[in-house]
Amino acid sequence: MFIRKLTTTDAFLAVDLADVSGHGVARLAPKVLQGGARDLARSVTYALAILERRETGISAGINSTPEGRAVALTAFAGEVAGWEAGYRLAAAKGVEAGELGAVEAPADAVLVAAGAVAAAIAAFPTAETAVVDGSGGQALTEALVDRGLSVLEVEDPFTAPADLLFAGVRVGAIDHRVADQLGVRVVVPTGPLPLTAKAIAHCQRNDILALPDFVTTCGPLVGDADRTRALVSEVVADVVGHGDGPIIGACERAEAFLTGWLGELPFGRPMAT
Repeated sequence: MFIRKLTTTDAFLAVDLADVSGHGVARLAPKVLQGGARDLARSVTYALAILERRETGISAGINSTPEGRAVALTAFAGEVAGWEAGYRLAAAKGVEAGELGAVEAPADAVLVAAGAVAAAIAAFPTAETAVVDGSGGQALTEALVDRGLSVLEVEDPFTAPADLLFAGVRVGAIDHRVADQLGVRVVVPTGPLPLTAKAIAHCQRNDILALPDFVTTCGPLVGDADRTRALVSEVVADVVGHGDGPIIGACERAEAFLTGWLGELPFGRPMAT
């Protein structure tokens, strides 16, 4: 993992693996933290490994005030497009679709929803009810209804009783304290790293299936809804019975590919702190 700083604007890319093309997200704020960007890059590396692609996860941070964002985004997109690295970035927090120029990759909510719902059904085939933390949008709601699931309107999705919780509104939203209050059977990420490492351990202790975000949200990397559903369903079915939980099972599956490719693993698994 290394940080590559830009020269034309106050921005950087966290790059997990050197000398390969990469995918990830770009965020803009007055101060984007490099630590969080590193975590996001690692999550995408594991998603690509699940897909058996020899590419790296990346994550961009663009530091700008609201007044200077247009200039900063133009400079960022122009400089990264001039690199020979072959990086593609989806718009994330603070960045609108269409603002990343030639380096932009689509952030397809329909494909995210397809993968998340397929993962949920693979983990809990008899599920009937779901709650959502505000992530996923209309695409997720429609995908759930299409599968015959009831989406409950609740005041607090983190304590409401239901079969499934779809969570992804922010990184680390579910810490160990929140995990101990969950009223669901399965947590399905719709965004990167919604559970902290401690939360994952508490879910395992409380017999709650916490699914791996780098599997449930990989749809845009796959690029097709049917192939996303098939791949995600197969992976979740493979890891859902792992003795240490499906996240660890999926990590081990990704790491088997990475070890075969790289010879040794990058340090640290994709989990929020």
